[in-house]
Parts: sequence; structure tokens; C-alpha cells
Amino acid sequence: MAVKSFIDPSIKYVPQAGFSVVYTENGGVEASQDFLIRNATIQSGNAAISGFVRGATWESLWPEVPQLYRLLTLKTHDPTDRGDGWSILKTTFTGYQFSSNGSSGEESTVPTTSLVGQLEDVALAQHPKWSSLSDTVKNILNRLISGDWVYDLEEQEVGYIDSDGDFRPGWASVNNALNASADGVNFANIIASGESTYRRGGWTYSYHTESKTGFSAGQLNSLGKIVNTPLGNPINPSSGYKWLLVAPNQTQSGVDRFMKTLDYQLIPDNATNDFLYG
Repeated sequence: MAVKSFIDPSIKYVPQAGFSVVYTENGGVEASQDFLIRNATIQSGNAAISGFVRGATWESLWPEVPQLYRLLTLKTHDPTDRGDGWSILKTTFTGYQFSSNGSSGEESTVPTTSLVGQLEDVALAQHPKWSSLSDTVKNILNRLISGDWVYDLEEQEVGYIDSDGDFRPGWASVNNALNASADGVNFANIIASGESTYRRGGWTYSYHTESKTGFSAGQLNSLGKIVNTPLGNPINPSSGYKWLLVAPNQTQSGVDRFMKTLDYQLIPDNATNDFLYG
């Protein structure tokens, strides 16, 4: 009951000692502070609680806040009734680290990047050695994959399975065309072993920032398109690949803090991808 005795009745809330501030690597700030507030002032429409609105500056609620944090804005405010006519109002604030003396309001955010490699199962037809095959050999291999024809590993010959379930040799022209291609024979052996895919290496490059503004229209319009110069200028493993923007992700914290990630993946640099994603 002592709290009621020593706080002037005209005082509606009291900032509590101590607050916490957490900085992110990209320059963002998350802070929290408790306020002791009379339950009577929490009622809807009360002028004292009306200051606790999303986007209100920390300074407007606590003028003595250190200068570095004055422009942080209110994110959440959650009251917990103490049962004595007072509640603890837990508040969180969000914003950015500021340059210079902290009063200019300029963002000093720092971008960060990540690069993750992964293996994925893709069709044999996407293998670089497949693209150099003749159309005739590609057709033969596709017939093997579909099961129309079979490749006998012992005989090293294309054929078919008859009604009795026996292998029957195929056509000389087909086998001659296949045998003329060393890569084609290797693919035929792989398919005959039951494989129709291979594990291809891939890379995902991510560019992370925090800002007062969300994605630009240009960034959103680039989804699913080849981007010649991704932000941060990642290094290509070879000249045979290009970066494709696969995922712009954005999360909002508070009124004006946007945490953004642009994800790019490497795709083969060829005429097909230029046509589809250029």
C-alpha cells in the first residue's frame, strides 16, 4: 500500500528504473521498459493512456530517456494488474542506431550477407553433358527414361520387352546413333541402373538489411527474374551461371522498421533460362 501513499494522486504513471536495449547486426534496436500506471488511467478514452500508442516516441513517454534512444518508437504495451489499483505496463520500442550524436535521425544500418550451398535432385536432362547431345540421342534416352525402350546392360544394346517378358534387340540405326556418343552410352547405363535424376550443386545467396522503408517496386518486380548485379555483389563460381531472385522476404517491427532479405539462387547461363527468366 506504500506505493499509493507516496505517489501524488495527479501522477498517472511512473517510468520504472532500468531498461534494456538490444542491438542487431544490421543496425536495428529493440528496447523495453516498464511503467507503473494507475488502473484508472487504463480505461478506454483516458487521456493519460492515450500517449501509449503504436509509433509514439520513447521521449514523449519519458522525457528523461537518454538522447541516443529518444527517437525509438513504441511497438507494444501490455498491462498486468498488480491487484492494488496499479498495473505494470510492459512496453517495447524499436528503431535504429543513429550516426553522430544520435539526434540527426539518420540510419546507420549495415547490410549482411550469407551464402549457403546445397545439393538437389534434378532430372538427368538438366545435366550440362546432356545439352551437348544430339537430338537423336536425347530422344533415345528419353524413350529409355519413359520405359518405351530398355537398355540391356549385358548386351549394351537398346531394345524392348516382348509379351513374354523377354528382351528383344532393337534397331541398328538406334544403337548405332547411341554408340556413336560416349556420353549417350554413359547416360544409358545410368538410366538402365534405375536412375533418372542426379544431385546438382546449388547456391543461395541472401542479402539482409533493415530500413525505414519496405521493398521497392523494382525489387518486387524482379522476383523470378535474372538479376545481373545482386546487392552486395556476390561472386559467381564460374561464368556459366547467373543469379535468379527467388524470394524477397520482409518483416515489419513496429511502425517503421522493416527487416528485409533478398534471396538469390544460381541457375545455368543458357538460352533457355534467358528466355524464361530474362
